[in-house]
Amino acid sequence: MLNNFSQNSLTGKKNYISLEEFEEFYQLPESSPLIIVDILCSIIYSNESFRKTFNAGSLKFFDLNTEPDLRYLITSLIGSNYNNFQFDLFFPEEAGLESGFNVEAERIYIGGQEYFVLIFKTLKEKAKLEERINNLHNALEFGKIPVIITDEQGTIIYATSSFEKILKSGIEQFYKSSLADALSFYLSNEDRRVMNESIRGKKIWTKTISCVEETGAVSYYELKLNPVSRSESDMLNFIVTANDITNYILKNLYVKKSERRLKSIINNISDLLFIIREKEGAYLFENANDNFCKIFSVNKAFSLKKNISQILEENLLNRIAQAIGKDNPHTGSFIEINYNSPGGRHYGVKISSIEDQLEEEIIYIVSMKDITDQVLYQEQLKVAYEKEINLNKLKTAFLENISHEIRTPLNAIVGYSEIIDDCIEEHDFDTIRELISSFKDVLNRVLNLYGNIVEVFQIDSGEIELEMVTLNANQVLNSVYNKRLDEAVKKNLNFKLKADERELNIKIDWVKFERIISSLVDNAIKYTDFGDVIITSAKVNGNVQIKISDTGRGIKSKDVLRLYEPFVQDEEAYTRSYEGAGLGLTIAYKLTLLMGGRFDISSEENIGTNIILSFPLAEPVHSMA
Repeated sequence: MLNNFSQNSLTGKKNYISLEEFEEFYQLPESSPLIIVDILCSIIYSNESFRKTFNAGSLKFFDLNTEPDLRYLITSLIGSNYNNFQFDLFFPEEAGLESGFNVEAERIYIGGQEYFVLIFKTLKEKAKLEERINNLHNALEFGKIPVIITDEQGTIIYATSSFEKILKSGIEQFYKSSLADALSFYLSNEDRRVMNESIRGKKIWTKTISCVEETGAVSYYELKLNPVSRSESDMLNFIVTANDITNYILKNLYVKKSERRLKSIINNISDLLFIIREKEGAYLFENANDNFCKIFSVNKAFSLKKNISQILEENLLNRIAQAIGKDNPHTGSFIEINYNSPGGRHYGVKISSIEDQLEEEIIYIVSMKDITDQVLYQEQLKVAYEKEINLNKLKTAFLENISHEIRTPLNAIVGYSEIIDDCIEEHDFDTIRELISSFKDVLNRVLNLYGNIVEVFQIDSGEIELEMVTLNANQVLNSVYNKRLDEAVKKNLNFKLKADERELNIKIDWVKFERIISSLVDNAIKYTDFGDVIITSAKVNGNVQIKISDTGRGIKSKDVLRLYEPFVQDEEAYTRSYEGAGLGLTIAYKLTLLMGGRFDISSEENIGTNIILSFPLAEPVHSMA
């Protein structure tokens, strides 16, 4: 076809100012023979290739007996409305030329005058060109590459059979149709608009479509429209290719489906789970399930690929970094650690690792199981076990002490009863009166023992009630001192009260506070054979401090804490020198703590004992006038 001749072979113009414009073109050796003739069929220009091919200097070209007649064809073109046409031209044998040529003729204007450009190609060249076209066609067909070729307006002029399958129709049905119409089944209105704009703007356009095959399978193609030209101003046509991307799409769909399945699995794991990737010495946050993100307030989208130091709580970060930095498990192994969160939850953490051979990196999978209930249960078991041990010790100590403390006064009562019987027979009433006094002391001792036992169990069970009042601690100290003075004097002890002159107001249960002081002073006097028993009160750092010290026999420092336990004394029950069930110190200790005080004891064997009670200083209560 010659309809694009002037644009392809010359300068893109059909109107020229003068013939000299043609003289400016550089002629390549392989150029096709070319002439320009006027309406009288006179040659006004020929290129070098024409002159060599037709020996133009030795023959009159238009006088040759050609088939069809060349002069007649040109004359016919002058009187027609055609701008160009193409024909095969054959020369007689006596001309000594190639037997046949394919001629392309086109009408042009030079200086306003009408002329014709003729290009000659041997039929062998035409055959070669057709062969090349056929080869290209066969290559496209056998290569099974879906291809459509359009003109510059987007009108289809060629399509491979493989594209016909995509369009589900033969070339005869969409030949000379617009590309947009042929693809309308696969395009939305917006797609058609964008494609047409790309054709008008001579731009590349792409679109992915899905096609249902005859078998019912779905195939995916990437349509790509490419403008084809030999120069910026020499537009030829468009080529549309359809690349089969089914495997790629299905692979991506499979990967996405696998990712969704994996995400679903991860998110349905009740334990907390997150993934760390070790890359170039840094630990990056790779992924996590929803439970982890919720508990630790992690924004997954924001946190991905960031250093875990920006994501994890500091203590958890340190525990994990220390574990994988120190042990750095090989693939398939795992590390177990424990982690306590700031919120008081306990987690069992398991860290396993796998190697990403493609990226040559290590991936750590961290799972965290909430074991708070288990830990609390174990702690409760431990407490219960220790309590059981203490109860067993308490039972043993109770039996040992009570057997002694009850048996001794009961034996005394039996003995006194026998003596009283003898005295009655002898009418010795004076002795009976003396024995009755001792008899009362023994009974009081038994009553005190039972009272102490009941009080210890009331404190431990939480059944004891406190009647808190604000009073001057020195009042109680003076009362106890005066009650115990005679007993201390009988033992020749240096018994003193060094009370602070200021009012030392504390908020306590008066009766129980006096019980504490009385019990501690009794013990100090009981276990001191000579030396000092001193009661001191003072104001220290906003507290009222009461100190009871003695120079008695004391006990070993390592045994001090045992004295807080009920039914425990510093001697074994059957060898001790002093009476008592070992409850006085226990009651004093428990009551002090119950009333918000502090109880400290220090002792050294054969040196003495110091007991310090501390209670918060309270504001005095002013009576109403």
